[in-house]
Amino acid sequence: MAGTNGANGTNGTNGNANVIGTNTVSVLPSNWINNGGSTSWSTTLTAPAITQAIVDKGTVSVFFQLGTEWVALPYSNPQNHYFTNYGFSLGMVEINISTEAGYILTSPGTNIFRVVAISASNKMANPNTNWKDYNQVKEVLHLQD
Repeated sequence: MAGTNGANGTNGTNGNANVIGTNTVSVLPSNWINNGGSTSWSTTLTAPAITQAIVDKGTVSVFFQLGTEWVALPYSNPQNHYFTNYGFSLGMVEINISTEAGYILTSPGTNIFRVVAISASNKMANPNTNWKDYNQVKEVLHLQD
């Protein structure tokens, strides 16, 4: 004769095994490449967390430090007439800063970035997350600063 079924256990929290939040990455003035004139600059960050699975079905969010806040890219600064965006591929992120026509950017200076590679499964498990809000990303994916 079979015994009675035991009580169901509680569900665990969603993990972040497929998510990597990098430590802060400082890009010094000497790490920026001038793309001609003084209106466009770029730099490349190594990001091993961007695997082929992330490229194919995941997503990558990039944030930069502005004072004490983490701000999502792309970012536009109308007061200083520049725009910062990014692209990613396997193992890397390229950051680009450009100015509006007629404005000059002699050097982007030192900038601090954070790259977060997010698997498709984690993105699907958290459909209400604003992936451009670092505080939400950090909380949902249990990232450590």
